[in-house]
Amino acid sequence: MDNQNPSLSDLSQSERPNPIQRLVMLFSAPSSLFPKLTGRTDWIVPLILIAILGGLFGPGGYLVSPIVAKDSYPRVLANLEKWKDQMPAAQWEEVKNQVDEGFREAREKRLKWYYPFIYIGWPLVISVVIGLLGLIAGNFLFGGKANFWIILNVVLFSAVVGALGDTVRGLLMISKNSMYVYTGLGLLKPFDDGSFLHYFMRQIDLFTIWRIILTSIGLGAVYLMKPKKFAYVLFPIWIVFILLVAFANLVAGGSITY
Repeated sequence: MDNQNPSLSDLSQSERPNPIQRLVMLFSAPSSLFPKLTGRTDWIVPLILIAILGGLFGPGGYLVSPIVAKDSYPRVLANLEKWKDQMPAAQWEEVKNQVDEGFREAREKRLKWYYPFIYIGWPLVISVVIGLLGLIAGNFLFGGKANFWIILNVVLFSAVVGALGDTVRGLLMISKNSMYVYTGLGLLKPFDDGSFLHYFMRQIDLFTIWRIILTSIGLGAVYLMKPKKFAYVLFPIWIVFILLVAFANLVAGGSITY
């Protein structure tokens, strides 16, 4: 794949691609890109791009939050109804009013002053955690040596693919006026029936798998090791994580997304 785009892949190590070239190389020549991400602040540009796309098209994004609220409300209300007989009528009304107000705000007040901090902070926190896992695997488990900032560059550039997935699903939500859109195994069980299988399958997404593969390629390039070493670490951790999210959704009525 690299040889098909010599203007990018033939750059020497001393020639650092500009931000636009880096994003192009992420999709056309990732194995050539990652060794060039040597700056301590290369991760800032992809983080900003991820925040923008997530703020527009992510699960709570500006353009899709009314659709998510519309489709989530009946499910959350049905889950809440299970507790109606176990609390006083006044308390039930108070809880229901709070839920109604929360969903009304999600439909009408789609942008609050602190949302940009969430759109930037949440992907940064997740990326730091993944970066630390990569650092532990590479430096301690496999005996290599790398700088954390270089690893964070790899993780956040790979995360752009996840933001692309949010964008694709967001556009599908808008076109269908429904939150029940998937780009993975969720297509096999597309509607929320409250089952563990649904909550598990909807998280197995092609863009997420692509992101993990890219991260493994990047870590392999940084440590000069085979990418599959890091895939053997990242994929099991991801499976455990989505199992925990699926179990949590059984309790929360499917309201947990990431």
